Amino acid sequence: MGSANSDLCIRVPREKAEALRRALQRLGIIDHSRSITPSEGSVLIPVIRNPSPDEMKALGEISRLEVTRSALPPPKKRPKDLMSALDGTLPPNLLALLPRSFDIVGDIAIIEDLAPELVPHGKALARAMMEVHPRIRTVLLKTGKVEGDFRIPRLTVLAGEERYETVHTEYGARFKVDLTKAYFSPRLATEHHRVASMVRDGEVVVDMFSGVGPFSILIAKRASARVFSIDINPHAIALLKESMRLNRLKGEIVPICGDVRAVAPQLSGVADRVIMNLPSSSLDYLDVAVSLLKKGGGTVHIYLFEKEEPIQSAKDMFSSRVSGLVKGCEIVGARVVKPVAPREWQVVIDAHVTP
Repeated sequence: MGSANSDLCIRVPREKAEALRRALQRLGIIDHSRSITPSEGSVLIPVIRNPSPDEMKALGEISRLEVTRSALPPPKKRPKDLMSALDGTLPPNLLALLPRSFDIVGDIAIIEDLAPELVPHGKALARAMMEVHPRIRTVLLKTGKVEGDFRIPRLTVLAGEERYETVHTEYGARFKVDLTKAYFSPRLATEHHRVASMVRDGEVVVDMFSGVGPFSILIAKRASARVFSIDINPHAIALLKESMRLNRLKGEIVPICGDVRAVAPQLSGVADRVIMNLPSSSLDYLDVAVSLLKKGGGTVHIYLFEKEEPIQSAKDMFSSRVSGLVKGCEIVGARVVKPVAPREWQVVIDAHVTP
Protein backbone atom coordinates (compact mmCIF):
# COMPACT_ATOMS: atom_id res chain seq x y z
CA MET A 1 0.00 0.00 0.00
CA GLY A 2 2.98 2.41 0.23
CA SER A 3 3.95 4.81 2.98
CA ALA A 4 1.46 6.58 5.27
CA ASN A 5 2.55 9.91 3.78
CA SER A 6 1.65 8.97 0.21
CA ASP A 7 -1.67 9.75 -1.40
CA LEU A 8 -4.72 7.53 -1.55
CA CYS A 9 -5.58 6.89 -5.19
CA ILE A 10 -7.18 4.48 -7.63
CA ARG A 11 -5.16 2.79 -10.35
CA VAL A 12 -7.07 2.16 -13.58
CA PRO A 13 -6.05 1.12 -17.13
CA ARG A 14 -5.29 4.16 -19.28
CA GLU A 15 -8.08 3.41 -21.79
CA LYS A 16 -10.71 3.43 -19.01
CA ALA A 17 -9.35 6.43 -17.09
CA GLU A 18 -11.79 9.04 -18.41
CA ALA A 19 -14.87 6.88 -17.80
CA LEU A 20 -13.72 6.14 -14.26
CA ARG A 21 -12.81 9.78 -13.61
CA ARG A 22 -16.35 10.80 -14.51
CA ALA A 23 -17.79 8.16 -12.19
CA LEU A 24 -15.56 9.27 -9.31
CA GLN A 25 -16.51 12.89 -10.01
CA ARG A 26 -20.19 11.97 -9.70
CA LEU A 27 -19.45 10.29 -6.35
CA GLY A 28 -17.63 13.45 -5.20
CA ILE A 29 -14.51 11.64 -4.00
CA ILE A 30 -11.77 12.92 -6.35
CA ASP A 31 -8.98 14.68 -4.45
CA HIS A 32 -8.49 17.91 -6.39
CA SER A 33 -5.44 18.87 -4.33
CA ARG A 34 -3.39 16.33 -6.34
CA SER A 35 -2.97 15.70 -10.05
CA ILE A 36 -4.23 12.70 -11.99
CA THR A 37 -0.97 11.03 -13.05
CA PRO A 38 0.04 8.44 -15.73
CA SER A 39 1.95 5.40 -14.41
CA GLU A 40 3.24 2.52 -16.58
CA GLY A 41 0.20 1.99 -18.80
CA SER A 42 -2.17 2.94 -16.00
CA VAL A 43 -3.53 6.16 -14.57
CA LEU A 44 -3.55 7.11 -10.89
CA ILE A 45 -6.62 9.11 -9.82
CA PRO A 46 -6.32 10.67 -6.33
CA VAL A 47 -9.33 10.21 -4.03
CA ILE A 48 -10.24 11.66 -0.61
CA ARG A 49 -11.48 8.34 0.83
CA ASN A 50 -11.86 4.66 0.10
CA PRO A 51 -14.94 3.90 -2.01
CA SER A 52 -17.64 1.95 -0.14
CA PRO A 53 -18.24 -1.71 -1.10
CA ASP A 54 -21.31 -0.70 -3.15
CA GLU A 55 -19.32 2.06 -4.85
CA MET A 56 -16.48 -0.36 -5.61
CA LYS A 57 -18.96 -2.78 -7.17
CA ALA A 58 -20.38 -0.04 -9.40
CA LEU A 59 -16.90 1.22 -10.34
CA GLY A 60 -15.79 -2.32 -11.11
CA GLU A 61 -18.46 -2.55 -13.79
CA ILE A 62 -16.67 0.27 -15.62
CA SER A 63 -13.15 -1.11 -15.29
CA ARG A 64 -10.86 -3.24 -13.21
CA LEU A 65 -9.25 -1.00 -10.62
CA GLU A 66 -7.02 -1.03 -7.57
CA VAL A 67 -7.07 1.21 -4.50
CA THR A 68 -3.47 2.04 -3.67
CA ARG A 69 -1.17 4.76 -2.38
CA SER A 70 1.39 6.76 -4.29
CA ALA A 71 3.05 10.16 -3.98
CA LEU A 72 1.30 12.35 -6.55
CA PRO A 73 2.29 15.86 -7.59
CA PRO A 74 0.09 18.83 -6.63
CA PRO A 75 -1.97 20.10 -9.58
CA LYS A 76 -0.33 22.59 -11.87
CA LYS A 77 -1.58 26.11 -11.19
CA ARG A 78 -4.06 26.97 -13.91
CA PRO A 79 -3.23 30.11 -15.92
CA LYS A 80 -5.81 32.89 -15.58
CA ASP A 81 -6.00 33.74 -19.29
CA LEU A 82 -4.70 32.85 -22.75
CA MET A 83 -1.92 35.40 -22.57
CA SER A 84 -0.54 33.78 -19.41
CA ALA A 85 -0.98 30.25 -20.78
CA LEU A 86 0.97 31.01 -23.97
CA ASP A 87 3.60 33.32 -22.50
CA GLY A 88 6.94 31.74 -23.39
CA THR A 89 5.33 29.56 -26.07
CA LEU A 90 4.52 32.31 -28.57
CA PRO A 91 6.61 35.41 -29.32
CA PRO A 92 5.24 38.73 -27.97
CA ASN A 93 4.15 39.96 -31.41
CA LEU A 94 1.86 36.92 -31.76
CA LEU A 95 0.51 37.21 -28.22
CA ALA A 96 -0.85 40.61 -29.26
CA LEU A 97 -2.92 38.88 -31.98
CA LEU A 98 -4.68 36.38 -29.69
CA PRO A 99 -8.48 36.30 -30.15
CA ARG A 100 -10.15 38.56 -27.59
CA SER A 101 -13.29 36.44 -27.41
CA PHE A 102 -14.69 33.09 -28.44
CA ASP A 103 -18.00 31.27 -28.08
CA ILE A 104 -18.62 28.41 -25.68
CA VAL A 105 -21.48 26.05 -26.56
CA GLY A 106 -21.85 23.43 -23.85
CA ASP A 107 -18.33 22.03 -23.47
CA ILE A 108 -17.22 23.09 -26.98
CA ALA A 109 -15.31 26.32 -27.67
CA ILE A 110 -15.56 27.97 -31.09
CA ILE A 111 -12.97 30.43 -32.36
CA GLU A 112 -14.57 32.72 -34.94
CA ASP A 113 -11.40 33.85 -36.66
CA LEU A 114 -7.62 33.65 -36.36
CA ALA A 115 -5.05 36.12 -37.64
CA PRO A 116 -3.07 34.46 -40.48
CA GLU A 117 0.11 34.61 -38.36
CA LEU A 118 -1.61 32.54 -35.64
CA VAL A 119 -2.93 29.78 -37.89
CA PRO A 120 0.26 27.63 -37.63
CA HIS A 121 -0.07 27.88 -33.83
CA GLY A 122 -3.77 26.97 -33.76
CA LYS A 123 -3.33 23.69 -31.90
CA ALA A 124 -1.16 25.30 -29.21
CA LEU A 125 -3.75 28.04 -28.82
CA ALA A 126 -6.55 25.49 -28.52
CA ARG A 127 -4.71 23.46 -25.89
CA ALA A 128 -4.10 26.65 -23.92
CA MET A 129 -7.84 27.44 -24.05
CA MET A 130 -8.59 24.01 -22.58
CA GLU A 131 -6.03 24.64 -19.85
CA VAL A 132 -7.60 27.98 -18.93
CA HIS A 133 -11.16 26.62 -19.15
CA PRO A 134 -11.15 23.01 -17.84
CA ARG A 135 -14.79 22.38 -18.77
CA ILE A 136 -13.96 22.75 -22.49
CA ARG A 137 -13.51 19.31 -24.07
CA THR A 138 -13.24 20.38 -27.74
CA VAL A 139 -11.97 23.49 -29.52
CA LEU A 140 -13.25 24.28 -33.02
CA LEU A 141 -12.16 26.89 -35.54
CA LYS A 142 -14.72 28.41 -37.89
CA THR A 143 -13.21 28.07 -41.36
CA GLY A 144 -16.08 29.44 -43.44
CA LYS A 145 -19.12 31.70 -43.18
CA VAL A 146 -22.58 30.54 -42.19
CA GLU A 147 -24.15 29.52 -45.49
CA GLY A 148 -26.94 27.59 -47.17
CA ASP A 149 -30.61 27.27 -46.23
CA PHE A 150 -29.63 25.60 -42.95
CA ARG A 151 -27.12 28.36 -41.98
CA ILE A 152 -24.35 25.86 -41.12
CA PRO A 153 -20.79 27.15 -40.54
CA ARG A 154 -17.73 25.19 -41.64
CA LEU A 155 -15.73 24.03 -38.65
CA THR A 156 -12.50 22.15 -37.98
CA VAL A 157 -11.27 20.54 -34.75
CA LEU A 158 -8.14 22.18 -33.31
CA ALA A 159 -7.86 20.21 -30.07
CA GLY A 160 -9.73 17.81 -27.81
CA GLU A 161 -12.40 15.30 -28.72
CA GLU A 162 -13.42 15.19 -32.38
CA ARG A 163 -17.13 15.88 -31.97
CA TYR A 164 -19.68 18.60 -32.63
CA GLU A 165 -22.58 17.49 -30.40
CA THR A 166 -23.12 18.89 -26.92
CA VAL A 167 -25.77 20.01 -24.45
CA HIS A 168 -25.80 23.78 -23.90
CA THR A 169 -27.41 25.41 -20.86
CA GLU A 170 -28.96 28.87 -21.00
CA TYR A 171 -31.06 30.49 -18.26
CA GLY A 172 -31.81 27.05 -16.79
CA ALA A 173 -32.87 25.52 -20.12
CA ARG A 174 -30.90 22.71 -21.79
CA PHE A 175 -30.48 22.53 -25.57
CA LYS A 176 -29.18 19.59 -27.57
CA VAL A 177 -26.88 21.05 -30.22
CA ASP A 178 -24.99 19.61 -33.19
CA LEU A 179 -22.92 22.41 -34.69
CA THR A 180 -22.54 20.61 -38.04
CA LYS A 181 -26.28 20.08 -38.51
CA ALA A 182 -28.09 23.18 -37.24
CA TYR A 183 -27.22 26.80 -36.51
CA PHE A 184 -26.87 27.88 -32.88
CA SER A 185 -25.38 31.03 -31.34
CA PRO A 186 -24.82 31.44 -27.58
CA ARG A 187 -24.53 35.19 -28.20
CA LEU A 188 -28.32 35.41 -28.42
CA ALA A 189 -28.90 34.13 -24.87
CA THR A 190 -30.00 37.51 -23.51
CA GLU A 191 -32.37 37.99 -26.45
CA HIS A 192 -33.90 34.52 -26.04
CA HIS A 193 -34.54 35.33 -22.37
CA ARG A 194 -35.87 38.83 -23.09
CA VAL A 195 -38.51 37.61 -25.54
CA ALA A 196 -39.45 34.58 -23.42
CA SER A 197 -40.02 36.83 -20.40
CA MET A 198 -42.68 38.79 -22.36
CA VAL A 199 -44.85 35.77 -23.08
CA ARG A 200 -47.87 35.30 -20.82
CA ASP A 201 -49.85 32.18 -19.92
CA GLY A 202 -52.39 31.30 -22.58
CA GLU A 203 -50.53 32.92 -25.49
CA VAL A 204 -50.07 31.21 -28.84
CA VAL A 205 -46.61 31.87 -30.30
CA VAL A 206 -45.27 31.02 -33.76
CA ASP A 207 -41.47 30.69 -33.89
CA MET A 208 -41.11 30.99 -37.66
CA PHE A 209 -37.45 30.00 -37.99
CA SER A 210 -36.99 28.07 -34.75
CA GLY A 211 -33.68 26.28 -35.38
CA VAL A 212 -32.94 23.98 -32.43
CA GLY A 213 -35.56 25.90 -30.43
CA PRO A 214 -33.87 28.30 -27.98
CA PHE A 215 -36.80 30.76 -28.09
CA SER A 216 -39.36 27.96 -28.04
CA ILE A 217 -37.85 26.01 -25.15
CA LEU A 218 -37.36 29.08 -22.95
CA ILE A 219 -40.93 30.25 -23.62
CA ALA A 220 -42.42 26.84 -22.81
CA LYS A 221 -40.35 26.57 -19.62
CA ARG A 222 -41.62 29.92 -18.35
CA ALA A 223 -45.24 30.13 -19.49
CA SER A 224 -48.28 27.94 -20.15
CA ALA A 225 -48.15 28.97 -23.78
CA ARG A 226 -48.52 26.99 -26.99
CA VAL A 227 -45.54 27.39 -29.32
CA PHE A 228 -45.54 26.31 -32.96
CA SER A 229 -41.84 25.84 -33.81
CA ILE A 230 -41.20 25.77 -37.55
CA ASP A 231 -37.93 25.08 -39.35
CA ILE A 232 -37.02 23.80 -42.79
CA ASN A 233 -34.00 21.88 -41.40
CA PRO A 234 -35.03 18.35 -40.28
CA HIS A 235 -31.89 18.08 -38.11
CA ALA A 236 -32.87 21.23 -36.22
CA ILE A 237 -36.35 19.84 -35.54
CA ALA A 238 -34.88 16.51 -34.40
CA LEU A 239 -32.57 18.36 -31.99
CA LEU A 240 -35.51 20.47 -30.75
CA LYS A 241 -37.41 17.27 -29.95
CA GLU A 242 -34.43 16.00 -27.95
CA SER A 243 -34.30 19.31 -26.06
CA MET A 244 -38.02 19.00 -25.26
CA ARG A 245 -37.20 15.74 -23.48
CA LEU A 246 -34.32 17.37 -21.57
CA ASN A 247 -36.49 20.09 -20.04
CA ARG A 248 -39.49 20.26 -17.74
CA LEU A 249 -41.91 22.35 -19.79
CA LYS A 250 -44.82 24.37 -18.44
CA GLY A 251 -46.22 25.04 -21.90
CA GLU A 252 -46.57 23.02 -25.10
CA ILE A 253 -44.28 22.96 -28.15
CA VAL A 254 -45.53 21.75 -31.52
CA PRO A 255 -42.46 21.07 -33.73
CA ILE A 256 -43.11 21.41 -37.47
CA CYS A 257 -40.53 20.61 -40.15
CA GLY A 258 -41.16 22.46 -43.39
CA ASP A 259 -40.98 25.68 -45.35
CA VAL A 260 -42.81 28.35 -43.36
CA ARG A 261 -44.70 29.57 -46.45
CA ALA A 262 -46.11 26.09 -46.99
CA VAL A 263 -46.94 25.62 -43.32
CA ALA A 264 -48.47 29.07 -42.69
CA PRO A 265 -51.96 28.44 -44.20
CA GLN A 266 -52.55 25.74 -41.57
CA LEU A 267 -51.84 28.29 -38.81
CA SER A 268 -53.60 31.31 -40.26
CA GLY A 269 -54.88 33.68 -37.56
CA VAL A 270 -53.69 31.65 -34.55
CA ALA A 271 -50.84 33.73 -33.11
CA ASP A 272 -50.64 36.32 -30.37
CA ARG A 273 -46.90 36.62 -31.05
CA VAL A 274 -44.59 35.81 -33.97
CA ILE A 275 -40.79 35.48 -33.79
CA MET A 276 -38.82 36.07 -37.02
CA ASN A 277 -35.18 35.27 -36.34
CA LEU A 278 -33.83 35.05 -39.90
CA PRO A 279 -32.04 38.42 -40.18
CA SER A 280 -30.77 37.95 -43.73
CA SER A 281 -34.26 37.63 -45.23
CA SER A 282 -36.92 38.11 -42.53
CA LEU A 283 -38.42 41.12 -44.31
CA ASP A 284 -39.34 38.86 -47.23
CA TYR A 285 -41.60 36.88 -44.88
CA LEU A 286 -43.53 39.78 -43.34
CA ASP A 287 -46.66 38.86 -45.28
CA VAL A 288 -46.49 35.35 -43.79
CA ALA A 289 -46.03 36.72 -40.26
CA VAL A 290 -49.03 39.01 -40.64
CA SER A 291 -51.17 36.10 -41.87
CA LEU A 292 -50.35 34.15 -38.70
CA LEU A 293 -51.57 36.87 -36.31
CA LYS A 294 -55.01 36.86 -34.75
CA LYS A 295 -57.58 39.29 -36.21
CA GLY A 296 -57.24 41.56 -33.18
CA GLY A 297 -53.50 41.85 -33.77
CA GLY A 298 -50.38 40.71 -31.99
CA THR A 299 -46.68 41.23 -31.46
CA VAL A 300 -43.95 40.63 -34.03
CA HIS A 301 -40.28 40.30 -33.08
CA ILE A 302 -38.32 40.69 -36.31
CA TYR A 303 -34.51 40.49 -36.62
CA LEU A 304 -32.58 42.39 -39.29
CA PHE A 305 -28.98 43.08 -40.32
CA GLU A 306 -28.23 46.81 -40.63
CA LYS A 307 -25.12 48.94 -41.19
CA GLU A 308 -25.23 52.72 -40.79
CA GLU A 309 -27.39 54.04 -37.91
CA PRO A 310 -28.68 50.49 -37.37
CA ILE A 311 -31.73 51.17 -35.16
CA GLN A 312 -33.16 53.97 -37.27
CA SER A 313 -32.36 52.09 -40.49
CA ALA A 314 -34.12 49.00 -39.17
CA LYS A 315 -37.19 51.00 -38.15
CA ASP A 316 -37.38 52.70 -41.55
CA MET A 317 -36.93 49.46 -43.47
CA PHE A 318 -39.52 47.62 -41.40
CA SER A 319 -42.08 50.44 -41.58
CA SER A 320 -41.79 50.76 -45.34
CA ARG A 321 -42.20 47.01 -45.90
CA VAL A 322 -45.06 46.43 -43.45
CA SER A 323 -47.19 49.48 -44.30
CA GLY A 324 -48.97 47.90 -47.27
CA LEU A 325 -49.68 44.67 -45.39
CA VAL A 326 -51.47 45.82 -42.23
CA LYS A 327 -54.23 48.05 -40.92
CA GLY A 328 -52.09 49.36 -38.07
CA CYS A 329 -48.55 49.05 -36.74
CA GLU A 330 -46.79 50.50 -33.69
CA ILE A 331 -43.10 49.94 -33.07
CA VAL A 332 -42.86 49.44 -29.30
CA GLY A 333 -39.13 48.66 -29.10
CA ALA A 334 -35.91 48.44 -31.08
CA ARG A 335 -32.42 47.47 -29.95
CA VAL A 336 -29.07 46.27 -31.21
CA VAL A 337 -28.69 42.57 -30.43
CA LYS A 338 -25.03 42.08 -31.37
CA PRO A 339 -22.36 43.14 -33.86
CA VAL A 340 -21.97 40.72 -36.76
CA ALA A 341 -19.14 42.37 -38.74
CA PRO A 342 -17.25 45.67 -38.78
CA ARG A 343 -19.92 48.40 -38.91
CA GLU A 344 -22.76 45.87 -39.20
CA TRP A 345 -25.20 44.87 -36.48
CA GLN A 346 -28.11 42.56 -35.80
CA VAL A 347 -31.15 44.58 -34.71
CA VAL A 348 -34.52 43.49 -33.33
CA ILE A 349 -37.77 45.40 -33.84
CA ASP A 350 -40.71 44.70 -31.49
CA ALA A 351 -43.97 45.84 -33.08
CA HIS A 352 -47.66 45.55 -32.33
CA VAL A 353 -49.34 44.77 -35.62
CA THR A 354 -53.02 44.72 -36.58
CA PRO A 355 -53.70 42.71 -39.77
